[in-house]
Amino acid sequence: MSALHAAMTPPPPLVTLDDVSLFLPGDPRQETVLHHINWRVERGRHCALLGPNGSGKSTLLRLLAGELWPARGHIYWHTPEGAEESPLAGRAMSALVSPAQQENLQRQAWDITGRDLLLAGSESASLLCNRPGARGDAEREAAVEALAARLGVEGLLERDLPTLSQGQLRLLLLGRALLRAPALLLLDECVDGLDAPHQKRFFNLLEEYAERCTVILTAHRNDSLPPWCAERRHVRSGRLLDAPPPVPSIPSAPAAAASPKRPAHSAAGRVLLALENVSVFINRRKVLHDVVWSLHEGEHWHIAGANGSGKSTLLRLLAGDEFAAAGGSVNRWLPGQGGPVEMLADVRKGVRLVSDLSQALYGFTLSGLELVCSGFDNSMGLYRDFTEAERDEARRVMAWLFPEGGAARVAATSIRRLSSGQLRRLFLARALVGRPDILLLDEPCSGLDAESRARYLALLDSLAAPAESAGLSVHLVFVSHHEEDAPLCINREARMENGRLTILR
Repeated sequence: MSALHAAMTPPPPLVTLDDVSLFLPGDPRQETVLHHINWRVERGRHCALLGPNGSGKSTLLRLLAGELWPARGHIYWHTPEGAEESPLAGRAMSALVSPAQQENLQRQAWDITGRDLLLAGSESASLLCNRPGARGDAEREAAVEALAARLGVEGLLERDLPTLSQGQLRLLLLGRALLRAPALLLLDECVDGLDAPHQKRFFNLLEEYAERCTVILTAHRNDSLPPWCAERRHVRSGRLLDAPPPVPSIPSAPAAAASPKRPAHSAAGRVLLALENVSVFINRRKVLHDVVWSLHEGEHWHIAGANGSGKSTLLRLLAGDEFAAAGGSVNRWLPGQGGPVEMLADVRKGVRLVSDLSQALYGFTLSGLELVCSGFDNSMGLYRDFTEAERDEARRVMAWLFPEGGAARVAATSIRRLSSGQLRRLFLARALVGRPDILLLDEPCSGLDAESRARYLALLDSLAAPAESAGLSVHLVFVSHHEEDAPLCINREARMENGRLTILR
């Protein structure tokens, strides 16, 4: 074969999709979510899948991983033995890391360590270990130690999974996928929730692995697309496109968008939250150390810090989901609840938390509208009937967060059949109903496309600004690794490091 002919010969296929359409398992309506997908995934040709929330990107990755099966058409995984249509072939050659996978792991609450999770890298992607606490042979142990050192997570190997932050758990799942050395590596919003140093570590390591596997990833941010991943495919309404569709304009949030009716004061106003010498233990491990901090009326905080520094634990403490150790105190004064608050039920009505963990642990199967309505009581599940006025408010908030016109469909759909980005928007809507005093936002834009991020941040600024008629507002405590995600209303900053909080301004 001549050099010219070899250069013109396309790489061999890894996966071939031939006119594939599918609906999600358990959908009684059998609504098609992927339409007539034709794609030849070539070995060594790395690809980024781009598209808005709910377009079908995550579903397409699950199809490639052998987790879903076509309703029409065919999918072939090309192995040394030939083309295989069995999804077992897809599961054997691929490794998938996704927000949905991480949420499922957290709901299962496996009592294992970070080392156990990484040792499962040589097992099936759908399993953790043959038996929790099992240890592999010396070669596998050495591989785990070496990869943990490359990712900078040696300190997580002996930690129990429930003590890990969202970012720390994501790093271990990424490491587990690399240890499997798959032919096809599928990454769904893989670095969401990672701080900048760990993103850099992971992408450097991934570049080395990309020389011997094929990477397909999804991302909503340009900094999540490594330069060596050159090919771009676009997913829109369940269809795979070679060229990007027209970019829609991003309208600003309505000025009256759910602006709560709360009195507004200067930053020197009444103290709403106050922590005095607060420490928090999780599984007997001290996570927060002697924190002293307060939130006054008129203040909106941005709290920065590396993965595992204690930011999420602090927000859970403020929301009433964690408790201060003896010797510390947490005091709350919430205007919407009549002033001083001590009962947890009242705390949960006036202080709302949006986070990956709270979303992951929400184990109920509800419709989108029911999920948002549960925010009126901040309850896990439904325990009463809601008034028509409450349902109307829930629909109104959903309409703001689904500007593309899909709010009615999402409202009627089971939350177990929605994408991670759609779910994130629903949990944001759930936090907004009922007019809370304080919103605690832990990486709230994680998994959101650019249009949804812009709309939501505009909505946060409108919520934080005193309403023109009644001078009322919501107070924000915001955590994010992305500076561009911070709302314009932020006027105070602090940094968490090793469980200790330092006020910056």
